[in-house]
Amino acid sequence: MIDKPSIFLNDLDVTKLSLSGLELDDTLFVRGNDEKFACLQCSYRRSLLGSPELALITGLSGTGKSTMAYRFGDFIAANGGLFLSGKFDQMQQIKPFSAVASAFNNYCESLAREEESQRDIFVAKLRAALGPDLYYLIKGIPNLSQILEASSIGVPAGYDCVNAQERLQYLFCQFVEVISSCSRATITLFMDDVQWADSASISIIGQLLKRSRSMKEGTQFFFLASCRDDEMESDHLFWEMIKDVNALGYKSTLVKLDCMDKDEVNETLSNLLHLSPRLVSSLSNIVYRKTKGNPLFFSRMLLALNREGLLRISLTRHRWEWDEENIQSRELPEDVVTLFVNSINMLSDDVKAALGTLSCIGASVDIDVIHALESDLTLKLIDPLNVAIAEGLVSKLEGRYHFCHDRIQEAVYSMIEESKLTASFSFLGMSLMSRSLRTGNTCLLFTAITQVNLGGPSAVQVAEHYPLISYCNLIAGKKAMEMSDFSSAFSYFDHGITFLRKKHWQDHYHITLELFNLAAKCALAIKKMKSLSIICAEVLRNARNFEDTLHTAFVSLSALTHSMISESVEHGISILSKLDVDISGSYSREDTLSIILQTQAMLNGISDEALLNYRVMTDYRKETAMKFLAKLENSIQQVKPALQPLITVQMVKLTIDHGMSPLSAVGFAYFGGMVSELGDIRGGFRFTRLAKALVDKFQSSEIAGEAIWLTTESLCFIEPLQTANEYRLQGQAMAMATGDIHWACLNKASYCGTLLWCGVKLSVVKETFARYGQVSWNSVILCNFPNVQPQTSAVIAYIFEKFMEEHNHLTTLYYMKTIERTVIALIGDENEMISDDALKRVVIKNKNPFQLSAM
Repeated sequence: MIDKPSIFLNDLDVTKLSLSGLELDDTLFVRGNDEKFACLQCSYRRSLLGSPELALITGLSGTGKSTMAYRFGDFIAANGGLFLSGKFDQMQQIKPFSAVASAFNNYCESLAREEESQRDIFVAKLRAALGPDLYYLIKGIPNLSQILEASSIGVPAGYDCVNAQERLQYLFCQFVEVISSCSRATITLFMDDVQWADSASISIIGQLLKRSRSMKEGTQFFFLASCRDDEMESDHLFWEMIKDVNALGYKSTLVKLDCMDKDEVNETLSNLLHLSPRLVSSLSNIVYRKTKGNPLFFSRMLLALNREGLLRISLTRHRWEWDEENIQSRELPEDVVTLFVNSINMLSDDVKAALGTLSCIGASVDIDVIHALESDLTLKLIDPLNVAIAEGLVSKLEGRYHFCHDRIQEAVYSMIEESKLTASFSFLGMSLMSRSLRTGNTCLLFTAITQVNLGGPSAVQVAEHYPLISYCNLIAGKKAMEMSDFSSAFSYFDHGITFLRKKHWQDHYHITLELFNLAAKCALAIKKMKSLSIICAEVLRNARNFEDTLHTAFVSLSALTHSMISESVEHGISILSKLDVDISGSYSREDTLSIILQTQAMLNGISDEALLNYRVMTDYRKETAMKFLAKLENSIQQVKPALQPLITVQMVKLTIDHGMSPLSAVGFAYFGGMVSELGDIRGGFRFTRLAKALVDKFQSSEIAGEAIWLTTESLCFIEPLQTANEYRLQGQAMAMATGDIHWACLNKASYCGTLLWCGVKLSVVKETFARYGQVSWNSVILCNFPNVQPQTSAVIAYIFEKFMEEHNHLTTLYYMKTIERTVIALIGDENEMISDDALKRVVIKNKNPFQLSAM
């Protein structure tokens, strides 16, 4: 009372309160958390000084986590920072990456309203950083099209990318870097309700944190999240991500919000009713006993008591009063959901039905979706929802209807009879699906098909709808793949398969085959190996011809390459033989050398200009053979090393006989390396230069990282070492843009390892290692060895050995040995250096692969 005398001394506006009723302010519940809010401020300020920081707000539902986060957002904005926010949806029914994308979507919308000169600077930097790959970012952040001339950004040329999810993570990181450089402000990303976060979104957040430490100078990134920690298991993917970034040096500030204790409830009620704590103690005891001090439950119970006249303003006494006896005798709800259910039950049937429709779709729904449902199904939705808005159950913001709290959605959803749920989902979904097909509205399609999938096959009333639903799942899955969300895509394809009826391989062959092929690709991307095995076996049993099995055969090869290398090679050789490419047999060193020299002589008869303008390969079988050969280049040298040069020669011969393919660059890069290794440096340089030119011609960014790393080895003998080394940075950037972490890291590691021999000052080399090395290498290390937390360059060197053993890249292992020695030279610590004996053991284990230089 002494701290806030005006609350108790000033008269209440009883006339206003008698009309409006009890008015609650969120600030009532944040005053007691000032110390915790100060912890967030301190963490943020440390991040401004260069310390890698992130913050988490945890607590039970209704304890004010979101309120504190948005109060923190006001603090950041007042200090010149950018506060971007998104919220995960419990129903997971909006388009892929919606939570993360919405945060950046809102930024783009605000940027579109800025001065044209400011937008032009942003657009120029974004195009310079991402080029044609902006296409994929627009798929995830559609409001970017308001700033860019989206019509001028088509699908990038070239083959498939290596890892679409890694690519999108890289693009988001580049996007944040551009935003920061243009705004010159620290970017804070707040994600609400991460207990419902999907794995793809968590991966993006993790990469933003990991890469923020190596972004350009001046780029600052701060991450804030809120979650119901009581609804998250210890092995939740979000906690795993936090562990990973903590291992990289991030400090996590944890702010836990608790329910109010008895005294805090009494003080809050005293402030709210403008009465002394002593006068409200009897009421506060009742309220505390029921609500246990949960702020949401507390506020909603008081509103309910006020609405029922049990807590009212007295016009004669000019103060609040309550009917304590009736309040105590009433059977009050035991939890906030029951309280909401009781309140909603007092509304009309139309309002309850409209809220039920809203709850089935998600925590927030686009207004256009509601209009579409009202129009197509002649449902009363708009007017009833306006009543719900007046009741404080729903809000209408930025073109969407939102439940005012997740607990309200849960309460409404719990009121729908379980026996009617599947029919409701199917009914709503089929209506929206029809409209989405007519309009081509992607957002509507995701909402529609998710509704239908929740209803399941048993809810379908018309037999003709089954193939239509499978087809729509196919479209939705493809759209999700374009957005690089392979988890959602797999779910759509899996549901599409579920809706297929008996004899679908006979009656709907092409849709079935495409569903299975794309499901296999997604299963590999998200590491669902059991599902992948089942899918591939099903295709093999039912495909009408050999060509229709090639897609899943290649996916199987890719899967085996990472786990069972011998089986992968045998599988690849078997498929190649059926494609009329024979690489079996036994070859002596002399035979192999003769084949290489004959191939070189044949190529010497064709000019560089003629090769660059060679006809394009159009034979599907030969194109597929090139994919299998390129995939085998690395792995075959570990189990059948004598055949590795023949793989390369076959790629070159297929190119000459059937035309250039984007993958021809890989064949010429390896061939140039072999020729150089035989002592003909100039001859090898010709083919590696050709490989680089082919990458540029076909814009084959998906193999650019590998091709550039290979070609640069020969370039170092011809061009100045400094010039050749810069190509590796280009290779790293192009590999990252396609999600090819392996070759991106090798290019960056090679670049760092060669700097010392380029005459760069030792201090600069050290700085480069510190800036690039940890993030790039740990991207691979943490992915493949999650239990090892590297803290020093010496440990990183050890991990390199283990990583290369795991992936059987012996040639690369030798190269990493050189890089490790460079690190040791810089650090000056040989305690953890890889022993030569350890290296020899790896060589022996891998059967001492065939070395051309030994001829």
